[in-house]
This record gives sequence, structure tokens and C-alpha cells, in this order.
Amino acid sequence: MIRTVVCKKDGCSGNEFYIVTEDNKLKLTCKDCGSVYYYDVSYYDFIMLSNCEKCNNDTFKVFSDVEKDGLYAKCTKCGCPPEKVFIDDEGTQVSYEVKLLNDIKQLMNQIDQRVCNLEMKVEGLEKGQELLEESLAYINKYMSE
Repeated sequence: MIRTVVCKKDGCSGNEFYIVTEDNKLKLTCKDCGSVYYYDVSYYDFIMLSNCEKCNNDTFKVFSDVEKDGLYAKCTKCGCPPEKVFIDDEGTQVSYEVKLLNDIKQLMNQIDQRVCNLEMKVEGLEKGQELLEESLAYINKYMSE
């Protein structure tokens, strides 16, 4: 369930905020009264910047997804999200495309490792089957004598 974040100060019901990302927390400052709220966004692999990616506006409506613990922001003028800066595994600022390529590379390495593990298991099974066939041959030879 997605809910609009609303200022909790008595007498204020503002739902437009200035946003800043500080230390894996999203700092929301109410446009109407200046109240400040912090939300944990450490689970995101990007940082939200203080301006709209399309129109460069600096005020946003913020939405909270109660079920998924997600936080979303939309520009009050055009409805676009804020600009995002993506961070790779080493903490370096990268573009979305570079981050996506790194994620794909990591996934391909995991798949390669799994295939390698499967190949080793199949080799083990083949050797086991050869040993069984030799054992059966000896048993047959012993039984026939």
C-alpha cells in the first residue's frame, strides 16, 4: 500500500518537501513549515539528488510503500522522479548503464560458477558409473566361475 508522506507538525499538513540524501538517509524538509524528517534509504543502490531530472525543480511529493519499505518521490511540477546517482560495489559513482553492465557481469560470473560446479558433479557421476560397471563385471565373472 502506497501512502503520501504528510508533515506531522501540528497545524501543518504540507505534502511537498525538499529532499537531500545524507549518510544513507533521505532528509525531507517540509516546504510549508520547515520540519525535518529522516527516512532510511540504505537499501537503495542509488542516491536521490535534490532536483528533478527533467525540469530541475527542487520540491517533491514523497510516497512511502508500507509493504515493501520503499520510498518514492515525484516532482511537484512535472511528476518526474528526482535525479539519481548510482553507486557500484566499490562505492564509485557510475551511470545507470555502467551499473547495469556490472550487475549483468556479476550475474554471468555466478552462472559460470554454477555451470562449472555442475560439470564437476557430472564428471563425478561418470566416474562412479564406470566404477559400478567394473564392479558388476567382476561380480558377473565371479558368479560365472
